[in-house]
Amino acid sequence: MGITIHGVLERNARKYPEKEAFITATNRLTYVQMNRTCNQIARLLQEKGVKQGDRIAIMARNNENFFFAYFSLMKLGAIPMPMNIRLTPSELVVMLQNSNAAGAFYEAEAHGTVQTISDLYGLTHQLSIQEIVEASSVYSGENMNLPIHSSDVSEILFTSGTTGIPKGVVFNHDRMIALATTVSIEFALSNEDKMLTLMPLTHSAPINTFFLSGLYCGAAHVIGEFTPKNFLQLIHDEKPTFSFAAPVAYLLSSKDPELDTYDLSSIRVFAYGGGPLALASYERVKEAFKNENFYQVYGLTEAGPNGILLRPHEHLTKAGSIGKNPTVSMELRVVRADGSDVHPNEYGEVLLTGDSLMLEYDQNPEETNATIKNGWIHTGDIAYRDEDGYIYIVDRKKDVIISGGINIYPREIEEVLAKHPKVLESCVIGVPNEEWGETVKAVIVAKEDVTEGDLRDFVSPFLADYKRPRQYAFVMELPRNASGKILKQHVKTM
Repeated sequence: MGITIHGVLERNARKYPEKEAFITATNRLTYVQMNRTCNQIARLLQEKGVKQGDRIAIMARNNENFFFAYFSLMKLGAIPMPMNIRLTPSELVVMLQNSNAAGAFYEAEAHGTVQTISDLYGLTHQLSIQEIVEASSVYSGENMNLPIHSSDVSEILFTSGTTGIPKGVVFNHDRMIALATTVSIEFALSNEDKMLTLMPLTHSAPINTFFLSGLYCGAAHVIGEFTPKNFLQLIHDEKPTFSFAAPVAYLLSSKDPELDTYDLSSIRVFAYGGGPLALASYERVKEAFKNENFYQVYGLTEAGPNGILLRPHEHLTKAGSIGKNPTVSMELRVVRADGSDVHPNEYGEVLLTGDSLMLEYDQNPEETNATIKNGWIHTGDIAYRDEDGYIYIVDRKKDVIISGGINIYPREIEEVLAKHPKVLESCVIGVPNEEWGETVKAVIVAKEDVTEGDLRDFVSPFLADYKRPRQYAFVMELPRNASGKILKQHVKTM
């Protein structure tokens, strides 16, 4: 039958009854306390008519309320669908309609949003987490032990929507437990670890790859929301051993003027993903944190996310690569358009297969069949292998700039711009050009005053003429989604 995700919570409550496991800004809960509260909530939800198979949106920030909703729904066999609380009602309605959601389980601050959504879409269940928690205290805290199988759907997550409408990605318990096992092996996690999660739990890497792997091992969890100060302070105060964040989070934290006053020595793994960390940026962060334990992780939501990683010692010579060997439960290929494997230094598309792939895109067989072919996920990422077998992502298929019939890969240009000491980060895009079809534009976030002329002179020795940006724009920050990924369609309007 296999173990379920909520079954792991129940197991941890038996194994580590006094372990302080969920540490937030407002609470410190043991595994026993979390499990008991979720059992009480589940019984009340059952009484209110929530049933197995119901799709329920979770609208909560990174705190204990998120997990009260997440585990209690699973205990009933209902399907949690974490949603970004910062999205507008119109954006959320599209996702709820596409997934045939039965209701929303929400924090008090989202009450107005839920009311608006219900007016536009209609929700069978409108459930305030805080009110439900309070009302559930009179119910039994014993495990419910409903007949929920590990092959049953466990969650629906949504793609980041950086290039279009978010798609629902469907997983079951088996595939998530396979992912948790894989990550536990790769990072040697144990019940002695303490996981810091400040990236949004509505996104796949924070909730699936890292929270669930820590849960699987009985680790403790420090949960909050990212600001540079909060990141540094929580490491200093709580002494976590593991952190996952988008590269920009590490870059911003490394600029804190009081960085030297924080003790960051407890961290044995600084994992990063969701975007590249250029070599110059990696060196900057490593020096700032006085820590070399950086792991680049690569995967995509549709694969768990699961895929491949670059270990600390490999950064010395291969920074910028996603790694050479996929994780223990995955296989990876880089292929040509005809499906054959590329030669070294030849561009191709990254394919992934393994134990943690999505079941499907929710109610979207056409997109599912276009993405999963013969058991392999077609990622849409263009990459090459070097002579040593290390893989370098060049760009997304959709982001390639075609100028005068020639392919230009934005990431190559961004890597060069990252070397400039006055550039914090950049985003390179293609903009329409009557003569060439597209031309290259660089949108720059500067650390100090820098001119367009400075940058033109700087990139000239590194880039062929046709790759050099013809246009520059300077902004205070780049638009991002909640997981830190740059929204290129928004950048194109800058």
